[in-house]
Amino acid sequence: MLKTSNTFIAKATLQRVGNKLSEELSHITSAEIPLTEDEESLLKNFFLRSVKSSTDLMKFTHHISLDYNAVFGNTSKYFDNKISFIEYSNSVLNHLYEKSNHPQIKTGELFIIHFQELKFQDITVDGIGIFKIENKIDYLKFNQHDNDLDFTINKGVKLQKIDKGCLILNTDKSDGYRVFSIDNNSYDANYWKKSFLDLEEVMNDSYQTKHHLGLLSTFSNTMVENNDTYAQKEFISQGIQLFNDNEVITKDLLEQELLAPFDVVDSYSQFKTGYNKENNLDLEESFNVSVSTLKKEKRKIKSQINLDTKIQIKLDLSEGESVKDNIEKGFDEERKMHYYKVFYNEET
Repeated sequence: MLKTSNTFIAKATLQRVGNKLSEELSHITSAEIPLTEDEESLLKNFFLRSVKSSTDLMKFTHHISLDYNAVFGNTSKYFDNKISFIEYSNSVLNHLYEKSNHPQIKTGELFIIHFQELKFQDITVDGIGIFKIENKIDYLKFNQHDNDLDFTINKGVKLQKIDKGCLILNTDKSDGYRVFSIDNNSYDANYWKKSFLDLEEVMNDSYQTKHHLGLLSTFSNTMVENNDTYAQKEFISQGIQLFNDNEVITKDLLEQELLAPFDVVDSYSQFKTGYNKENNLDLEESFNVSVSTLKKEKRKIKSQINLDTKIQIKLDLSEGESVKDNIEKGFDEERKMHYYKVFYNEET
């Protein structure tokens, strides 16, 4: 979806944003930061690699009107050459500071980057990256003076994973632009994506794939409530297999291949209505499967059966037919216990 092989950093600023509730000061900028060729290459890879790990395509929104979204408004002004990059950077910093009003929000360094030559869905666009670095580690720096060697201890970050970031692409402006966002900290979940950026998902194939799988997984939990963990695992395994085997999922295909064999067509339909309303979802009856989203989402689905005899059975839910054909559940009358029978050719 996003290609960055020809991308380069055109402009960059570095600031510090404090916690408003704790009355910590922020540091605004008056100039862009100069970057050497090596620094530009390292920072570009660091920031964009983190953002590209997100499969959720987002857009700016607001409960009243998109015009009231601060980051959207200031980004529009910058892309339209109505404000300078320094003015834009400081406006983003000030807005983020206003939203940093919870005791768990950490002070951090804020990079704002203007990227050029981003390839998105076969078009070349500019992009604005907003990246906040919060968590730092201690590291040793070794120094040599003639024949002597010593060290200092500093704080810094590894150029591997960003704490918080977003990439705003200059396309689809009338629909809130297109945005990739990441947040690798869970202690302030609503702060970045909702309070600061105010984002919602774009309803594309990735959205449909992700939330249909979430619906199937959540619905399968109703089988556990009936004390049938194996049926639940078999159901979700067959569901994943269905997504693996078909480029397009339709209502008829889902009912015929998955729901009908488990005799849950009606109960699933009722559950789906409540699930969509509770989670504010708009799920279509027919959609194309997003392979990258499927790969990511099926890792989140629990695949383990835990038994009270301290035995665990882990299933590969992506191999639905194998699970169905090579494991059986039964009840031993003599021992008055349930059992699983597993078939295999050899241990691996």
